[in-house]
Amino acid sequence: MSVTLTFDAARRKTYRESGYWGDASLGDYWRQTARAVPDKIAVVDNHGASWTYAALDYAASRLANWLLSQGIQPGDRVAFQLPGWCEFTLIYLACLKTGAVSVPLLPAWREAELVWVLNKCQAKIFFAPTVFKQNRPVDLILPLQNQLRHLTHIVGVDKLAPATTALALSQIIDRSEPLQSDINIHGDELAAVLFTSGTEGMPKGVMLTHNNILASERAYCARLNLTWQDVFLMPAPLGHATGFLHGVTAPFLIGARSVLLDIFTPEACLTLLAQQRCTCMSGATPFIYDLLCAVEQQPADLSSLRFFLCGGTIIPKKVARDCQQRGIKLLSIYGSTESSPHSMVNLGDSTSRMMNTDGYAATGVEIKIVDEDRNTLPAGHEGEEASRGPNVFMGYLDEPELTARALDNEGWYYSGDLCRMDEDGYIKITGRKKDIIIRGGKNISSREVEDILLQHPRIHDACVVAMPDERL
Repeated sequence: MSVTLTFDAARRKTYRESGYWGDASLGDYWRQTARAVPDKIAVVDNHGASWTYAALDYAASRLANWLLSQGIQPGDRVAFQLPGWCEFTLIYLACLKTGAVSVPLLPAWREAELVWVLNKCQAKIFFAPTVFKQNRPVDLILPLQNQLRHLTHIVGVDKLAPATTALALSQIIDRSEPLQSDINIHGDELAAVLFTSGTEGMPKGVMLTHNNILASERAYCARLNLTWQDVFLMPAPLGHATGFLHGVTAPFLIGARSVLLDIFTPEACLTLLAQQRCTCMSGATPFIYDLLCAVEQQPADLSSLRFFLCGGTIIPKKVARDCQQRGIKLLSIYGSTESSPHSMVNLGDSTSRMMNTDGYAATGVEIKIVDEDRNTLPAGHEGEEASRGPNVFMGYLDEPELTARALDNEGWYYSGDLCRMDEDGYIKITGRKKDIIIRGGKNISSREVEDILLQHPRIHDACVVAMPDERL
């Protein structure tokens, strides 16, 4: 299945002339890196798997050849519901080699979400573990095949147990010859569909081109001064934008190492961090909170960690202070699957900036704050955050009305997040438009109340909800 992507001519011209968009695909960047550092470790996971760039490229070429033999063509969707395993990267690279569109799915999804998403994206091939968390994900999908209109093959990723009911990934790789030549794909083609868990019913498919992802991750690496010497530790699910973009894609763009964790526990994370000498880590605040609590109970070696990049929610003051005391730079990042990431602090920013803002616009990105009529507001005023840049998605898959509400004709994506911007362009997310409680005619941000509660050292988490009142 092919999707026609609509590009604003002026936007496309500007991004190409500025060097943010080009002809090259993610696959071109992968090949360049694999040739430059073939013997360097590309990815490891907590099950002891370790692949060099050359070995991973060879295995991905074998899988890519099999995909082509099964009729996969450029633009076809390949879905994979895998945790943080090296095999995730392997399947992703095979898609890049064939021009197939990667559709990574969350391991937590069950029958209802899987049927919806696989039909929505018209996936032809589906990969899932034979065993994970004492469940058999690949067997979950087998009885549902009659509901999956486009699916032709189900492949069991036999990392932890043999595949007895489906094709085995290991056998496919062992029995396939390597692809002689990768399929040439243009940077404007669709690279991935990432499904958001959203707040409006079933997940929405966010369409990202190769150019979108390249612009996003090059800006990410540049802002954080990341190089081939860095070691990325990713505890977040790879089906989320954080894991897919920052945990898997960004490392191979610069020839760095990706360290993956399938089930987060503070102990497992600290062990990997020390063993692999990880230099950077990203995720939501619960990850760093749990790590700090574990270190208080049992000292651990955090000396290699340059920074922890935090996004998705407010950073509690206690967490920020504890990181500061341990010499860990806690950096704030802001973005969404539709525009990820587009605001980050700088490594050289003051402690106050790092603790009290969500950074400023990434290279090539514009940010504005607008009122209900989408008029731009001056600095200091609260309104809806909007962003425009080469990273911004191309729309929601087969959802033109949803796309039109979120993405205007000039390329601005309206996030639905409430925000303030200061005179220097630094922003602070203050809540969601839908999180407003109206009390006696006055608008109250539930996020603002939650932020105040979270400043108390004995409050770990807080959620403020509205209640009906006869008078108010």
